[in-house]
Amino acid sequence: MSLTHRSSPLNSAAPSAEISVVSNDPQSIDAALDRLVAAYDAAGLPPIRPAGDVGAVLAEIRAEIAPLVLPADLERFWQRVDPASITVAPYPRPTDAAFALRTWKTHRDESPGMTPRLLFPVAYESWGFLFVELEDGRGSGGPVFDWAYAGSPFTICFPTLAAYVDLLATMIELDEFVRHELETHSYVEFDPDGRWKDALNVRLSDAQPLLHFGYARELDEGVRSWPEHWLLADGLTPETRRLRGATSTIADLLRRAAAGDAPVATVRALVTSLAGSGAGSRVAIDDGTGVLDVWCPAAVCAYGPSIRSEFEFDVVVRPAPDPVPDWSPEHREAQSAALAHDLARAQAAAMELYAKAFRTTAAAEATAIRPIP
Repeated sequence: MSLTHRSSPLNSAAPSAEISVVSNDPQSIDAALDRLVAAYDAAGLPPIRPAGDVGAVLAEIRAEIAPLVLPADLERFWQRVDPASITVAPYPRPTDAAFALRTWKTHRDESPGMTPRLLFPVAYESWGFLFVELEDGRGSGGPVFDWAYAGSPFTICFPTLAAYVDLLATMIELDEFVRHELETHSYVEFDPDGRWKDALNVRLSDAQPLLHFGYARELDEGVRSWPEHWLLADGLTPETRRLRGATSTIADLLRRAAAGDAPVATVRALVTSLAGSGAGSRVAIDDGTGVLDVWCPAAVCAYGPSIRSEFEFDVVVRPAPDPVPDWSPEHREAQSAALAHDLARAQAAAMELYAKAFRTTAAAEATAIRPIP
């Protein structure tokens, strides 16, 4: 194997001296993209291609996110370049507008409360995202956030997308990459000396304080910790968050349902088991007087439910509900098969568990869920 890597000023002991500051004006995205395209060409990297016809997908995005609005630099980015051709870049690399829209809709429709509607993807790779904050008419819009599936904070990376592109151009201009020549193939590694993170921290410090975020760098991903403007954009107003207080016990609801009633009430209870799908979650909740089997449609799941946490549930209970199915044997079987690396047996058990959890009718349905502080 051979490799080439030219030294650069960013390899010095004080890399911040080499980092230029980019304007927060969204129109500077054109200047940043011009620098990036020129830097690729000068470095002999595969060229960055012009964008294809993205008019239809951008129109679809505008209609889908309304009344929220794409920041000008994000829209301009997709109008100018093909993100797939930005091949030498930090993780996660930029993605196209169509994929970004599909992902945003999936998060909104199937996993409410996982990511705020104000964050729109601009990069995705191996479970990791960069988001750009949309504009809500109350002063939001512009900052770039890092986040990944499986639990991570929302980390503020840049004040604008233009700042991200400008720093990427700077790194390419300073030869912060290395070419690897193998017997079977070659590839280019970006930032082999790990300068990117320090450089973006300098850019962010120069731009702070940011509107709505001040000097913050990380925001907890839990919806209870979201800033107020994120909550409002998701329709989570103070009224929807205000606790109402329990109006019944689970024991009383079960007694009335067994007598043929269809009681409606608010209960405060702990989630003791949970099975989730894109359509919602099926949970068992316990208030100390009894356990209620509840279906929670995705539309009401912005705040939860989550296992071993307490919530306030508005519920409608079915008259004379069926016995709650016991899917613990299938759950144990799936776990045992997975540990034994028996994929076929694990899949069969998972399918049986899914059928019990989502193809039978729960005793009650939640119409609202509110977190207990």
